[in-house]
Amino acid sequence: MLIPVFLLILVLSSCNKEEPLEVSAKFTTNIQNGTLTADQSFTLFTAETSGEFLTYFKGDKVETTYGTGYGVAIEAGLDSVPMSPYYWAVLESPDTTYTFTLVATSYGNWGETVAQDVQSIDIKVVPEPEEK
Repeated sequence: MLIPVFLLILVLSSCNKEEPLEVSAKFTTNIQNGTLTADQSFTLFTAETSGEFLTYFKGDKVETTYGTGYGVAIEAGLDSVPMSPYYWAVLESPDTTYTFTLVATSYGNWGETVAQDVQSIDIKVVPEPEEK
């Protein structure tokens, strides 16, 4: 009889509400002058990001734009993440600027409190140079 009561007390006392972890969506890239060619990949440097969940939105389609679509989760704690090129984007509309967004999120107080930080950059995607 004492063991179940002791276990119940132990479980209830170990479930404390805690504030969310600190969040930061601060990132950098290796993009030069905010411009990429359609075949050019880039690197997202995330050494300064923090949070339980990191999600990026490439912004090249409605479905991948922050606020209207779905993002892609990345593992927290990585120093960098390789990003694929914007291949097809230029076919639809050359010389277009897309908004790349990173969102850092943490939850606390058993999901009652949310901390979130958002950082975006504009990336101009231009056609690949023609071979001469």
